[in-house]
Amino acid sequence: MRQPEPLNPVDELRLYLDFAVPLCGAEIAHNLKQWGHSREQAENWLRGEAERAGASLGENGDILQFSDGRSRSSRARAQNRVIRTASELARGVAAAALLAQLEGKRGVEAFGGFYGVTTRPTEADSARVDDG
Repeated sequence: MRQPEPLNPVDELRLYLDFAVPLCGAEIAHNLKQWGHSREQAENWLRGEAERAGASLGENGDILQFSDGRSRSSRARAQNRVIRTASELARGVAAAALLAQLEGKRGVEAFGGFYGVTTRPTEADSARVDDG
């Protein structure tokens, strides 16, 4: 029996983000509540997380796109970079979505997916933030 072709890297990333971002968002929201940050402190912290994720993606984005995922000892460092970058990206998108919600928006769009409040918008709701 023939195995199905693997997803392309962009589809794999979207699938990962669809799973990981809500989990990261819940963890971040829980932590912010536990830390007792003021609204301004929370916004600054969330902004910093999103910026760090952007820097990580800028530095390591090529490895996310071109890694084939096969296990080889010579590629162990590259695989660790893929894992670390994907994790930082999920945290950054979650932080950006929470920040957008604090600013009165529903969430953010990233890599073709929407992350944030998924309830049906009313006319009074603000527009989503687009990552460009």
